[in-house]
Amino acid sequence: MDSPLNAKATLLQVLVSGEGYGLELIDRVAKRTGGKMKLHEGSVYPALRSLERDGFIKSFDGAEPVPERGGRPRRYYKLTAKGAKAVSEQTSIITGLLRPATEGA
Repeated sequence: MDSPLNAKATLLQVLVSGEGYGLELIDRVAKRTGGKMKLHEGSVYPALRSLERDGFIKSFDGAEPVPERGGRPRRYYKLTAKGAKAVSEQTSIITGLLRPATEGA
């Protein structure tokens, strides 16, 4: 069965626990879901660019150059106020969907 969360929604959820870079965020999703959800680089980076373009996250370069990246620093992402509000709304929607049905409703 497909996951009800898409890459953008999932990335917003894991960024609540703090900033991170792309591969770290992929690992964070896998760990937090016990391996039930796995994001792939091919969907994560376009999703991150889209979230930034829409104002939900902000990116910045890390301070240290990384040899594996040709000496360039890692690109980190963090939630904006707009992103934090979206996460809160997502959480309310998901909680509402998972709430048990009441009798007579």
